[in-house]
Amino acid sequence: MTKNEKNGIVYFTFDNLEATGLVRHGISSRIGGVSAGHFAAMNLGLQTGDDINNVKENYRLFCEALSCRPENIVMTDQHHTTNIHNVVDKRPFSHIDGLVTDMAGAVLVTYYADCVPLLLCDPVKRVVANCHAGWRGTAHNMAGKTVGKMVDDYDCNPRDILAGIGPSISQKNFEVGAEVVEEFIRLLPFCTEFIHNNHIDLWGVNRQNFIAAGIPDGNIETVGLCTFDDEVHFFSHRRSGVRRGSLAAFIELRPE
Repeated sequence: MTKNEKNGIVYFTFDNLEATGLVRHGISSRIGGVSAGHFAAMNLGLQTGDDINNVKENYRLFCEALSCRPENIVMTDQHHTTNIHNVVDKRPFSHIDGLVTDMAGAVLVTYYADCVPLLLCDPVKRVVANCHAGWRGTAHNMAGKTVGKMVDDYDCNPRDILAGIGPSISQKNFEVGAEVVEEFIRLLPFCTEFIHNNHIDLWGVNRQNFIAAGIPDGNIETVGLCTFDDEVHFFSHRRSGVRRGSLAAFIELRPE
């Protein structure tokens, strides 16, 4: 992953996706933007209680940094599901945590504050996806289901797909109750190797879900940046509760 800065806005890109030359993408940081107080400064959460005009201006500024068009944004309506929407037009939808498309120019957006951003690109079929995987989404295999959606809807070959696992809470900071551990083991028996003293490695589980879906290990980039530890760059729900903004992940298939 590469840390970028443009016009005072700091954001992160996956090296494997960037190398294709086919996409514009980025995962935001707190740095840049116009929000104030505990929303400072690049808050991209529309439902955080921040001044909506500030949030809209943050979107405009972030899109400008990525050379995307704000009017082309298609944003998830997240409810910690594994529902994935195929974006073929701008019709409204609800209860969606993942987006997939081969429509050039559509800017797919998901948002976060400790959960795991998953970005994917098939450079052969020219298909991209953007998915939100909290602990529920991770346990219910959002990563694998996204790959399956790309295969079913666009005839993608998983061996061609590149994937990125973005900044999110690390294992050392993600302690959960016994009921969550039991849920993970019930749904994904392999994940016992990613759980230690009730701390779950969401990065490792998502990576293994990608591999199980057919993506080669070498096609997966995990950034290893913890949103809880790095207060300078990232909002964190576990660190700050509801008194915080939201990060966002963007991906757009470039027009040919």
